[in-house]
Amino acid sequence: MTKVIETDVVIVGAGLVGLSAAVAFAKQGKSVSLVDAKPKMSQKTADWDARIYAISPESEAWLKDLGVWAEVDDSRVCAIDEMDLWFESEALSLKSGDANLSKLGVIIENQNLMAALWHKVATLEIAVISEVNCLKIENSAEAIKLNFYNQKKQDNQQQISAQLLLAADGINSWVRNQLNIGVQYKDFNQTAIVANFSCQKPHQHSAKQWFASHETLALLPLVGQNVSIVWSLPTDRAGELLELSNDEFTHALETHSNYALGDLNLIGEVFAYKLCQQTALVTTAERLVLMGDAAHQVHPMAGQGVNLGFRDVMELTSIASKLNVMQDLGDEAFLRQYARARKADTLAINSLTSGLDSLFASDHKMLKYFTKWGFRQLNRQGNIKKLLIQQVAA
Repeated sequence: MTKVIETDVVIVGAGLVGLSAAVAFAKQGKSVSLVDAKPKMSQKTADWDARIYAISPESEAWLKDLGVWAEVDDSRVCAIDEMDLWFESEALSLKSGDANLSKLGVIIENQNLMAALWHKVATLEIAVISEVNCLKIENSAEAIKLNFYNQKKQDNQQQISAQLLLAADGINSWVRNQLNIGVQYKDFNQTAIVANFSCQKPHQHSAKQWFASHETLALLPLVGQNVSIVWSLPTDRAGELLELSNDEFTHALETHSNYALGDLNLIGEVFAYKLCQQTALVTTAERLVLMGDAAHQVHPMAGQGVNLGFRDVMELTSIASKLNVMQDLGDEAFLRQYARARKADTLAINSLTSGLDSLFASDHKMLKYFTKWGFRQLNRQGNIKKLLIQQVAA
């Protein structure tokens, strides 16, 4: 006999977005079940995590309100006070103080933020069901039902019946595929190389970024005299770099960054992943919402991927808090309102990253001239620069 679990919200995927959604809905007094194929996260390691995030002040403030940030290891969080950008011979510096801000954001390791979210989940009445395989979704006017089984007890089939299902299960979302929701896909023909380095010179809390033809290198400050790099470049060129020895790769990085931080020393491993832009054709269906990478994966150039996912949760829970007593969480009008509210943000980020990539990839002399001219004008126009800094920190 299939065991049935009744809940208000079932969330598939225990990544940053899924965990934060579980916390946010639980704090609204909703019953929440969190389902994931992986085991619960164990304690974080002492080693540097090559996967890092640039968290905006808005996202940080929201995580503080949820009580998550209090669980973060502050000794491994680094503030970004300024951004230094280069395009060929032109440079642009965006400083938080120029817009009367305390900082532009913070850099945090994935394992640090994940551990904080898991610690917060443990303090709330959230049913965590891990190491399971999902089987199918059944939908009706009254409820959405998720059938699954435990990976260690395959004959132990269970079912969760909920008002609302949140799919936060990543770029290859099982939920999205199960419901045959298509995606709009763009291949950037780029690979991102990520790694951590110690540096000879102090980074002074500055995020440094170099733009070239179809190529972006970012050096992001970590605590102490360390940085995380995200080097996005054509896949063929990335393959060549990945075949180098660690010393040869480090030298190529030092040269490309004009020794801005002096000599660099690799910490840990070098990782690489393919870059694409993928947007679900719809983000809501009957009693269902796609969130985070399941709904939209963006180029890392703007550093907005995880913040975009957090804003999904912020918007959904904000609208949910205003539902009247006659509406449940699967209400069609509620989901339409959410979809409309998130569409503009996702479109803006997609347009920004695609536009910037196309702009810096162009060899057209006139476009290059106007790009350099734009850098110079921004440096001269304090009010416009202030607005840009405020947008960067949003």
